[in-house]
Amino acid sequence: MAALQPGTAAPDFSLASHTGATLTLASFRGRRTVVTFLPFAFTGG
Repeated sequence: MAALQPGTAAPDFSLASHTGATLTLASFRGRRTVVTFLPFAFTGG
């Protein structure tokens, strides 16, 4: 998958939150949202 360009809508995805609830990117549409991915500790990434 190619990197997104600024201003391009991200594809929808879902993931589990720290509470176990499932979140989808679509549930945040229309609001400014920042998504950050952090590597697991000691994985070298």
